[in-house]
Amino acid sequence: MRRFTSNLATMHTAEDTPYVRFRHLTPGALGFVDLVALGVASSESEKDQAEAYEAVRRRATLTSQFHRVADLSEHELAQFGVESYEAVRALAWIEIGRRMERATRSGDPVITGPADAAEFLRSKLRLEKKEQFVVVLLDAKGQVMHHSVVHIGTLTMSVVGPREVFREAIRAGAASIIVAHNHPSGNPDPSPEDIEITERLVQVGEMLDIPVNDHIIIGYDTHISLRERGLMG
Repeated sequence: MRRFTSNLATMHTAEDTPYVRFRHLTPGALGFVDLVALGVASSESEKDQAEAYEAVRRRATLTSQFHRVADLSEHELAQFGVESYEAVRALAWIEIGRRMERATRSGDPVITGPADAAEFLRSKLRLEKKEQFVVVLLDAKGQVMHHSVVHIGTLTMSVVGPREVFREAIRAGAASIIVAHNHPSGNPDPSPEDIEITERLVQVGEMLDIPVNDHIIIGYDTHISLRERGLMG
Protein backbone atom coordinates (compact mmCIF):
# COMPACT_ATOMS: atom_id res chain seq x y z
CA MET A 1 0.00 0.00 0.00
CA ARG A 2 1.63 3.24 -1.15
CA ARG A 3 2.15 6.09 1.28
CA PHE A 4 2.45 9.74 0.42
CA THR A 5 5.96 11.10 0.80
CA SER A 6 5.02 14.79 0.77
CA ASN A 7 3.80 16.97 3.63
CA LEU A 8 0.49 15.15 3.88
CA ALA A 9 1.22 13.81 7.34
CA THR A 10 -2.44 13.41 8.19
CA MET A 11 -3.36 11.51 4.98
CA HIS A 12 -1.11 8.49 4.42
CA THR A 13 -2.97 6.10 2.14
CA ALA A 14 -5.44 6.06 -0.69
CA GLU A 15 -8.03 4.78 1.78
CA ASP A 16 -7.52 7.98 3.77
CA THR A 17 -8.83 10.32 1.07
CA PRO A 18 -12.02 12.29 1.75
CA TYR A 19 -13.71 10.62 -1.24
CA VAL A 20 -13.11 7.11 0.06
CA ARG A 21 -14.06 8.04 3.62
CA PHE A 22 -17.29 9.62 2.35
CA ARG A 23 -18.16 6.44 0.44
CA HIS A 24 -17.46 4.10 3.35
CA LEU A 25 -18.62 6.20 6.29
CA THR A 26 -21.68 8.32 6.93
CA PRO A 27 -21.26 11.96 5.82
CA GLY A 28 -21.68 13.04 9.42
CA ALA A 29 -18.53 11.15 10.35
CA LEU A 30 -16.35 13.37 8.16
CA GLY A 31 -14.75 16.54 9.43
CA PHE A 32 -15.49 19.94 7.93
CA VAL A 33 -12.10 20.03 6.17
CA ASP A 34 -12.87 16.67 4.54
CA LEU A 35 -16.17 17.96 3.22
CA VAL A 36 -14.69 21.16 1.80
CA ALA A 37 -11.84 19.19 0.22
CA LEU A 38 -14.41 16.99 -1.50
CA GLY A 39 -16.01 20.11 -2.89
CA VAL A 40 -12.81 21.55 -4.34
CA ALA A 41 -11.01 18.39 -5.52
CA SER A 42 -10.95 18.21 -9.31
CA SER A 43 -11.40 14.42 -9.35
CA GLU A 44 -11.60 11.33 -7.16
CA SER A 45 -7.95 10.43 -7.81
CA GLU A 46 -5.66 9.96 -4.84
CA LYS A 47 -3.40 12.83 -5.96
CA ASP A 48 -6.21 15.36 -6.51
CA GLN A 49 -7.93 14.40 -3.26
CA ALA A 50 -4.68 14.71 -1.28
CA GLU A 51 -3.81 18.11 -2.78
CA ALA A 52 -7.29 19.47 -2.09
CA TYR A 53 -7.25 18.18 1.49
CA GLU A 54 -3.87 19.74 2.21
CA ALA A 55 -4.88 23.07 0.64
CA VAL A 56 -7.91 23.32 2.88
CA ARG A 57 -6.21 21.91 5.99
CA ARG A 58 -3.49 24.58 5.88
CA ARG A 59 -6.16 27.23 6.39
CA ALA A 60 -7.80 25.47 9.31
CA THR A 61 -6.88 25.31 13.01
CA LEU A 62 -7.93 22.86 15.68
CA THR A 63 -9.96 25.49 17.50
CA SER A 64 -11.47 27.49 14.65
CA GLN A 65 -11.82 25.25 11.62
CA PHE A 66 -15.16 26.53 10.42
CA HIS A 67 -14.59 30.26 10.17
CA ARG A 68 -11.08 29.81 8.70
CA VAL A 69 -12.25 27.50 5.94
CA ALA A 70 -15.55 29.26 5.31
CA ASP A 71 -13.64 32.51 4.80
CA LEU A 72 -11.72 31.12 1.83
CA SER A 73 -12.17 33.17 -1.34
CA GLU A 74 -12.10 31.96 -4.93
CA HIS A 75 -8.76 33.73 -5.37
CA GLU A 76 -7.25 32.01 -2.33
CA LEU A 77 -8.43 28.60 -3.49
CA ALA A 78 -6.92 29.30 -6.91
CA GLN A 79 -3.55 29.91 -5.24
CA PHE A 80 -3.69 26.33 -3.95
CA GLY A 81 -4.18 25.06 -7.51
CA VAL A 82 -7.95 24.67 -7.29
CA GLU A 83 -9.62 25.32 -10.64
CA SER A 84 -12.06 28.23 -10.83
CA TYR A 85 -15.14 26.08 -11.34
CA GLU A 86 -14.33 23.79 -8.41
CA ALA A 87 -13.65 26.81 -6.20
CA VAL A 88 -16.97 28.45 -7.06
CA ARG A 89 -18.79 25.15 -6.56
CA ALA A 90 -17.26 24.67 -3.10
CA LEU A 91 -18.05 28.23 -2.05
CA ALA A 92 -21.61 27.80 -3.30
CA TRP A 93 -22.07 24.74 -1.09
CA ILE A 94 -20.62 26.58 1.90
CA GLU A 95 -23.15 29.37 1.32
CA ILE A 96 -25.95 26.81 1.02
CA GLY A 97 -24.89 25.41 4.37
CA ARG A 98 -24.95 28.86 5.94
CA ARG A 99 -28.45 29.52 4.64
CA MET A 100 -29.73 26.15 5.78
CA GLU A 101 -28.36 26.84 9.25
CA ARG A 102 -30.13 30.20 9.29
CA ALA A 103 -33.37 28.59 8.12
CA THR A 104 -33.31 26.03 10.93
CA ARG A 105 -32.88 28.85 13.41
CA SER A 106 -35.57 31.03 11.89
CA GLY A 107 -38.97 31.68 13.39
CA ASP A 108 -39.91 34.17 16.04
CA PRO A 109 -37.74 33.57 19.11
CA VAL A 110 -38.26 35.42 22.36
CA ILE A 111 -35.27 37.43 23.54
CA THR A 112 -35.09 37.86 27.30
CA GLY A 113 -31.45 38.85 27.70
CA PRO A 114 -28.01 39.20 26.10
CA ALA A 115 -27.47 35.45 25.73
CA ASP A 116 -30.69 35.05 23.75
CA ALA A 117 -29.83 38.04 21.58
CA ALA A 118 -26.34 36.73 20.86
CA GLU A 119 -27.67 33.28 19.99
CA PHE A 120 -30.17 34.80 17.54
CA LEU A 121 -27.57 37.04 15.91
CA ARG A 122 -24.46 34.86 15.87
CA SER A 123 -25.28 32.81 12.78
CA LYS A 124 -26.27 35.96 10.91
CA LEU A 125 -23.16 38.01 11.67
CA ARG A 126 -20.30 35.80 12.82
CA LEU A 127 -18.82 35.01 9.41
CA GLU A 128 -19.44 38.28 7.62
CA LYS A 129 -16.24 39.84 6.24
CA LYS A 130 -17.52 43.41 6.56
CA GLU A 131 -19.13 45.11 9.52
CA GLN A 132 -22.91 44.87 9.38
CA PHE A 133 -25.17 46.89 11.66
CA VAL A 134 -28.43 45.09 12.41
CA VAL A 135 -31.62 46.24 14.11
CA VAL A 136 -33.87 43.65 15.77
CA LEU A 137 -37.48 44.70 16.40
CA LEU A 138 -39.21 43.24 19.45
CA ASP A 139 -42.84 43.21 20.55
CA ALA A 140 -44.02 43.80 24.10
CA LYS A 141 -43.24 40.17 25.03
CA GLY A 142 -39.71 40.32 23.67
CA GLN A 143 -40.58 38.25 20.61
CA VAL A 144 -38.66 39.04 17.44
CA MET A 145 -40.87 40.81 14.91
CA HIS A 146 -38.26 41.51 12.27
CA HIS A 147 -34.56 42.14 11.83
CA SER A 148 -32.73 44.02 9.10
CA VAL A 149 -29.29 45.24 8.11
CA VAL A 150 -29.24 49.04 8.11
CA HIS A 151 -25.57 49.57 7.26
CA ILE A 152 -22.59 47.66 5.86
CA GLY A 153 -19.11 49.02 6.50
CA THR A 154 -17.23 50.92 9.20
CA LEU A 155 -19.54 52.40 11.81
CA THR A 156 -19.64 56.15 12.39
CA MET A 157 -22.34 58.52 13.60
CA SER A 158 -22.60 59.95 10.10
CA VAL A 159 -23.65 56.64 8.55
CA VAL A 160 -25.52 54.95 11.42
CA GLY A 161 -28.00 57.54 12.57
CA PRO A 162 -31.26 57.33 14.54
CA ARG A 163 -33.36 57.79 11.41
CA GLU A 164 -32.04 54.61 9.79
CA VAL A 165 -32.24 52.65 13.03
CA PHE A 166 -35.73 53.64 14.18
CA ARG A 167 -37.55 53.97 10.84
CA GLU A 168 -38.66 50.34 10.70
CA ALA A 169 -39.33 50.22 14.43
CA ILE A 170 -41.80 53.10 14.17
CA ARG A 171 -43.43 51.67 11.07
CA ALA A 172 -43.84 48.21 12.62
CA GLY A 173 -44.95 49.45 16.03
CA ALA A 174 -42.08 47.76 17.84
CA ALA A 175 -42.09 47.94 21.63
CA SER A 176 -38.28 47.95 21.82
CA ILE A 177 -35.21 47.19 19.74
CA ILE A 178 -31.82 45.56 20.01
CA VAL A 179 -28.96 46.74 17.83
CA ALA A 180 -25.97 44.64 16.93
CA HIS A 181 -22.97 44.49 14.68
CA ASN A 182 -20.03 42.21 14.03
CA HIS A 183 -16.30 42.76 14.26
CA PRO A 184 -14.69 40.89 11.34
CA SER A 185 -11.41 40.82 13.29
CA GLY A 186 -13.07 38.38 15.67
CA ASN A 187 -12.43 40.64 18.69
CA PRO A 188 -15.77 41.95 20.02
CA ASP A 189 -14.35 44.67 22.28
CA PRO A 190 -16.29 47.92 21.65
CA SER A 191 -14.58 50.90 20.04
CA PRO A 192 -15.17 54.50 21.19
CA GLU A 193 -17.37 54.93 18.09
CA ASP A 194 -19.45 51.88 19.09
CA ILE A 195 -20.08 53.40 22.50
CA GLU A 196 -20.86 56.85 21.08
CA ILE A 197 -23.39 55.44 18.62
CA THR A 198 -25.02 53.39 21.36
CA GLU A 199 -25.41 56.35 23.71
CA ARG A 200 -26.98 58.45 20.95
CA LEU A 201 -29.44 55.70 20.00
CA VAL A 202 -30.44 55.19 23.63
CA GLN A 203 -31.22 58.91 23.95
CA VAL A 204 -33.38 58.92 20.83
CA GLY A 205 -35.10 55.70 21.87
CA GLU A 206 -36.12 57.29 25.15
CA MET A 207 -37.64 60.26 23.29
CA LEU A 208 -39.55 57.95 20.94
CA ASP A 209 -40.59 55.58 23.73
CA ILE A 210 -38.86 52.73 21.89
CA PRO A 211 -36.08 51.67 24.25
CA VAL A 212 -32.82 50.21 23.01
CA ASN A 213 -32.52 47.10 25.14
CA ASP A 214 -28.93 46.28 24.24
CA HIS A 215 -26.12 46.58 21.73
CA ILE A 216 -24.53 43.22 21.00
CA ILE A 217 -21.13 42.96 19.31
CA ILE A 218 -20.43 39.59 17.70
CA GLY A 219 -16.93 38.14 17.34
CA TYR A 220 -15.93 34.72 16.05
CA ASP A 221 -16.54 32.66 19.15
CA THR A 222 -17.75 35.21 21.67
CA HIS A 223 -19.83 38.33 22.05
CA ILE A 224 -20.10 41.42 24.20
CA SER A 225 -23.24 43.03 25.57
CA LEU A 226 -22.86 46.76 26.09
CA ARG A 227 -25.76 46.51 28.56
CA GLU A 228 -23.81 44.06 30.70
CA ARG A 229 -20.72 46.25 30.42
CA GLY A 230 -22.63 49.31 31.63
CA LEU A 231 -21.92 51.16 28.37
CA MET A 232 -25.45 52.06 27.30
CA GLY A 233 -25.19 55.68 28.47
